[in-house]
Amino acid sequence: MKASPLLVNGMLVLVAFLWGIGFAPQRLGMETLDAMAFNAWRFGFGALSLIPVFFLIGLKISEFKQTKVILGGFVLGVLLCAGAGLQQISIGMTKLANVAFITGFYVILVPVLGLFIAHRYPLVTWVGGLLALVGLALLSGFTGELSITDVGLQGDLLVLIGALFWALHLLAITHYVSRFNQFALAFYQFVFCALISAGFSLAFEERVMPSGNMGYVWALVNGIIVVGIAYTLQVIALKQAKPFVAAVIFSLESVFGALVGYWFFDEVLGLYGMMGAFLMLFGCILSQWPEKDKEEAHPQTLV
Repeated sequence: MKASPLLVNGMLVLVAFLWGIGFAPQRLGMETLDAMAFNAWRFGFGALSLIPVFFLIGLKISEFKQTKVILGGFVLGVLLCAGAGLQQISIGMTKLANVAFITGFYVILVPVLGLFIAHRYPLVTWVGGLLALVGLALLSGFTGELSITDVGLQGDLLVLIGALFWALHLLAITHYVSRFNQFALAFYQFVFCALISAGFSLAFEERVMPSGNMGYVWALVNGIIVVGIAYTLQVIALKQAKPFVAAVIFSLESVFGALVGYWFFDEVLGLYGMMGAFLMLFGCILSQWPEKDKEEAHPQTLV
């Protein structure tokens, strides 16, 4: 059934809001767990939280048995694990505001990736990208000299690499959600993301199990709110939302994330940081603006 644009856009805003506030339990969870271990727990909890929903909506088992659905879930899970893993690692290295705004950079990478599938974009798209790059430099405290030994800069770079995987993840969702059941896709991507994260954690990390009960609490809170609700809503909404609108609304995650850093962790951006955040947000929106007309002609194409 076709949902109203107001309802779909409302879902997108809710997703961006939940992603933004989800940075708080992600930061707090790092006090007792290493990054990939926390991801394994939260995505595991997120997958489990969907099981009661399947019974409530009467989802058929046959929806989960298709090999192509499982394969699609695996692809989404790999991309989600890469994006979420790099983001989680960076949370322990740089400000939440930086993590939030640089993560939002993926909405610019979407049209860039479109070049590889024969899409071309007008000058305004690239102007938006350039403004966002300048904003990224200001936000990250770039002074003209690069120091790879600076922990904050390393964290910013990891988030930037992660933004590439978020862009690929968004493209992949748009591809698969028009072909398979969105709840099955959401479930499988969470399961595979949790399993891959657990494997990396067991191989390379020390704090695999929480050292206190609060570690489980923060993973559970994030797993239900961010994974179970927000990521599932993302998959559902992208089945009907215009990607132009979705990309712009999702960029609001950066604003909510910055507010969380300010309210809960006393993180202050400063003048240059605020200027950088504004330029990033404006650049993200500007770079997506020409997509509107294309979306109306090709509603199933993300870029």
